[in-house]
Amino acid sequence: MQEENAVAATTTADAAPQDTQDIPPVKAVDAKVYVAVNPDHMTAEMYIEPPEGDGKVPTREDLDAALQKQGVVYGIDEAALDALAAPLYDQKKTVARGTPAEDGKDGTCTELYEREPTPQYVQREDGTVDYKQLGLIREVRDGTVLCEITLPTEGAEGTSVYGKTVKPRNGAKAVVPAGENTRLTDDGLWLESTIAGNLVFRNGRFTVDTIYRVQDVDNSTGNITFSGDVMVNGDVMDGFEIRSGGNITLRGRVGMTVIEAAGDIIIDKGINGTGKALVEAGKTVKAGFIENCLIRAAEKVTAQSIINSQVECEGDVEVMNGKGIICGGKVTAFGSVKAKEVGNESNTLTIISLGVTPKLLKERKCLVDQLADVSRHLEELAKNVAYIERLVADGRPVPPERVQILKRTQIQLPMTEKKRDQLQKAIDEMDSKMANVNTSTLTANIIYPPTKVSIGALSSNCIEVRNHCRVYKNSQGELVFGSA
Repeated sequence: MQEENAVAATTTADAAPQDTQDIPPVKAVDAKVYVAVNPDHMTAEMYIEPPEGDGKVPTREDLDAALQKQGVVYGIDEAALDALAAPLYDQKKTVARGTPAEDGKDGTCTELYEREPTPQYVQREDGTVDYKQLGLIREVRDGTVLCEITLPTEGAEGTSVYGKTVKPRNGAKAVVPAGENTRLTDDGLWLESTIAGNLVFRNGRFTVDTIYRVQDVDNSTGNITFSGDVMVNGDVMDGFEIRSGGNITLRGRVGMTVIEAAGDIIIDKGINGTGKALVEAGKTVKAGFIENCLIRAAEKVTAQSIINSQVECEGDVEVMNGKGIICGGKVTAFGSVKAKEVGNESNTLTIISLGVTPKLLKERKCLVDQLADVSRHLEELAKNVAYIERLVADGRPVPPERVQILKRTQIQLPMTEKKRDQLQKAIDEMDSKMANVNTSTLTANIIYPPTKVSIGALSSNCIEVRNHCRVYKNSQGELVFGSA
C-alpha cells in the first residue's frame, strides 16, 4: 500500500503543467477614491481602495479632483494627500479640517450678600453672649454694591470644510436678581441699591426695604435697630428693644420694652410697662393707653388714657378720646394738656407740670456748665496775657516760648469771648422761653383733688372737684383754676 501512495505522489509531481491559455486573465479595475465628510462638516476623510490587475493608480490630481467633486475646499491637508498619493491603500486619512466656531461666554452674576442673613451674636465685655443682638437687619446705603456682573461675550465665526461660515452661539446674559430699590449701573457691571434700607432676598430678588416688617419681636428677631421705619404686626415681648431712625408702628401688645424713634411712635393697643418701659419719640407718641411707663416726645403725646406714668412732652398732651383719663404719675408739657378727667375719686395724686420740661432744664444746665468752663478758660488766658505784658512793661527779658504763648493767647482770647457771649445768649433765650408760659394751660372736663398743677414757677393743688376747668396763668402772674 505504501508503494501505491508514493507512486501516486510521483505521478502527480511529474505531471505536465496546464496550458496558461486556459487561465482567464485578471480584469483591470481602477483604484477607487472615497471621500466622507463628518456630519458637522468639520472634517473630511479619504480612503483609497487599491486597483485590480492593471487598474489605474490614482494620482495626486485625482485626489484633488475627488475632494472638489465632494465640494471640500477649505482646510485641506496637503501632506495627508501627498501620503495617500504615494499610494496608500486601505487606510482612512483626514485630508481636510474646518475651523470650529467659538461660542461666546455666558455672563455671570456674583452675589456679594447671602440671600438669608445668619445671626451675628454679640459678645458682652464679661464674655457672655447677648442672644438678643442677632444682627439680622442688613443695613445698606444708597449705592451699595449688591452683585458683581460679567457681561456675555460674542462668539467667533468658524468655517466648514465646504468653505461655508459656521455661526457661533453668543453668550447669554446673566440672570441678575434685581428687585425693588435696586438698579443696574449704566455699564451693566454692578447691581446696586438706590436707597438706604434693609436688604432682603424676596421672591428670588434682592430688594431694599425702607420699612422693616416683622410679626413679633422675640427671640427669633432679637432687638431691632434700623435707620428706617419699623412695623411690628404682632407683640413685642418683654425685655426687647426697638430703635428706629424713622417711625415705629406697633400693632400688638407692648410691655416692659424700650422703644425709641427719631420720628413718630404709634402703639395701637397701648403699653403697660410695669414701671420698666421707655418710649421716646423725636416727634409724636400715639397710644391706645399708657400705663406704668416713661414717655418722652418732642412734639405731641396722644392717648385714650395715661395711668401711673411719667410723660415728658415738648409740645402738647391730649387725652380726649375713649376714657380720656390722666390718673397718677406726672405729666409734663411745655405746651398744654387736655383731658376728660384728671385724677380720680380715690384721690390718687396726679401731677401736671406746664411750661418747663425736664429736657429744657437739662439743656439749660448743659449750657450753664459750658459757660462756666469757658469763663474759667477766659480767666486763665487773661492771667497769661497780663503776666507777659508786665514782664515787657518792666523791661525784663521775655523768653521766646513766652512770646509764642502771648501770640497764641491773643488769638484765642477774642474767639473764646465770642463763644462765651453765644452761650450766654442761648441761656437768656431759654430763660425767656421758660418764663413765657402764658399759653400753657390745663383743660379738663373734671379735675379731682389732690391734683397738683404747676405752670412755670407757679404751683397749686386742686382742693375740690372742678368741672369744665381751665387752669392758666393770668396777666397778674397768678395761677387760676377757671372755667373752660
